[in-house]
Order: sequence, then C-alpha cells, then structure tokens
Amino acid sequence: MHHWQPHNFNKRKPHLLARMRIIQGIRQFFERGGYWEVETPALQVMPCADMHIHGFRTEYFGPELKKRRDFYLHTSPEFEMKKLLVAGAEKIYQLCKVYRNGESTKLHSPEFTMLEWYRVGVDYTALMDETEAFIHSLAKALDVSEARGCSLAKPFERLSVTDSFKKYAGIDLDKCLDDTAGFAVQAAQAGVRVVESDGWDDIFHAVMADKIEPHLGKDAPVFLYDYPASMACLSKRKTKDPRYAERFELYIAGIEIANAFTELTNAAEQRKRFTEEMAAKQEHYGFSYPLDEDLLTALEYGMPECAGIALGVDRLCMLLSGAEIIDEVLWSAKPA
Repeated sequence: MHHWQPHNFNKRKPHLLARMRIIQGIRQFFERGGYWEVETPALQVMPCADMHIHGFRTEYFGPELKKRRDFYLHTSPEFEMKKLLVAGAEKIYQLCKVYRNGESTKLHSPEFTMLEWYRVGVDYTALMDETEAFIHSLAKALDVSEARGCSLAKPFERLSVTDSFKKYAGIDLDKCLDDTAGFAVQAAQAGVRVVESDGWDDIFHAVMADKIEPHLGKDAPVFLYDYPASMACLSKRKTKDPRYAERFELYIAGIEIANAFTELTNAAEQRKRFTEEMAAKQEHYGFSYPLDEDLLTALEYGMPECAGIALGVDRLCMLLSGAEIIDEVLWSAKPA
C-alpha cells in the first residue's frame, strides 16, 4: 500500500506565500498603468515560432470537421495578444499557464506561468524603463533588496550582445554573423566546446551558456540587448544595422527572466521568417508547425507599432522569495 504524503509543503510555504504577494503586486502594477488584463485561447495551430521550442500536441474532433485537426497548447500567448492589438487594444497584459515540451530542470518546468504585456506606440527601450520600474515595484512590495547577491535597488545595466561577446569571450561577433566556420574557431579559442555538426545558433547558445550568462546580473540586473536578427524571428530589425534586431533579455543573478522585442509589423517579412524558422525546425528535429495564417492576415490588415515582453513568473518568484529551485514556488503537493 502506498501512503501519500505531501512533498516538503511546509518548507515551501514561505515561498508560496511570497508568490501570492508577487501575483497581487503584478496586477496592481498594471492596473495603475492603465493596462487591460486579457485571457486569450491556449489552443493554437502554431504554438511558437522558435525552432528550438516545442509544443504539446492535442487533437480536435469538432462536429464541423470531416477529420481530426491538430492543435497545440500555446508556448506563449503572443500570437493571440498581437491579434488584439490589431483589433484596437493598446495596453494589454496577461498572466497565464504556458506549456513547453522539453526538459525539466531547476529552472525549467514543462508547465509554467508567463506574464506577457504589450504597448502600442513604444519601442523596446521604453519597455526596458517599464520593466525596471516593475521589478523595483515588486521588490519594494516584498521588502526585498537583493536576489542571490544581485542588488535590486541599483539602476539596471544595459549591455549589447556584441559587447558581451567581446567582454566575456573575446569574440568579435560582427565578423562572425555570416561565418559559421570562423565563429566555431573563435568559440574554440575562447574555450567553448564545439563539434563539427554545430550550426551557427548552436555555437551562439554554447558561448552564451559557458562564457556570458554566468556573469550577467551578478551585481545589478542587466538588459542584454540587440541580438543578431537570426535570433529574433518576431522582432523588428535595427534601422542603422539590420544585421541586428531590437530585442533584449533581462538577467538577474545569471538567470534569464524576460525576453522582449520591438515587434515586427511587416506581414511579408514575418511570413518569410516563419517559413525559414519552420524549415530549420524540420531539418533539425524532423517536424514543424503550420503557419498561423490568422496572425499573418492580421499583420496584413495592419498592426500598430508596438513593443512586447514575456517574463517568467516562476523564475521571478524563485529569485524574490529566496527559493533554490523552481519547484519550491509551484503550487503542487507532489507525493514524497
């Protein structure tokens, strides 16, 4: 006979109570900012545009269909929220569960809580300002001044991706953007393990993981900005240097917390990028997703200039509550 017992629930209670206050603080922040809270469908035809992110597949047997239709649980509410922007919404946010079919680690869960928000008429620099104010607001509400040695009271640092590669890996990224072989040589010289089958993206992620991310947000949170355009399928390219895109990620104590863009609004360019990304996914993993034609039609109708950001709520709760791993901030009484 199995005797079910809650798994370390008493140990996790302080972290879960902090999570409650953080969720309350999130809603208060956006209510003060004049945002609408929205709830969009979780079942999607195209769950994501990133070749390395995978959705959970399900099937629909609706009476109007002659045969089953594949749907996927969304990996982000992004596509549906953008359709609302086209429809006329101007400032929206959403707290929701999202689902990614991948590994579970101390920082990852296949089901997790996402905070996503969008504003019309601003770019990614305005979102940096707002995100910094947002983190300061939550830290103040919880009376938390630091997370794993990273000061949450200090002004956030802003560091470009190219500068981070030079500073921490000694790599000149400008010279490697169209040169996979040269990139592999520079990465190996920096002490990063690469193999012959590695593509450009694989090398980029390996350098990030080994040489750069461990240094980010150690003293104060840091915005890492201006990613290579190939690493930002949904982001607007920089006008002055279209090899790079207006994308940033927020790091606190070496942990990535958020990912943001000045959003791409050109339908033809978005279709091209979707097609290229899904072709790469098919080649790399042996499967791909159909394009979200409704989103592309919405972009053709006209999406206003805007910026958006996705933030991992569980990771933020972990850092602000002092939890060691992500499981400690999840409302789950797993058996011992």
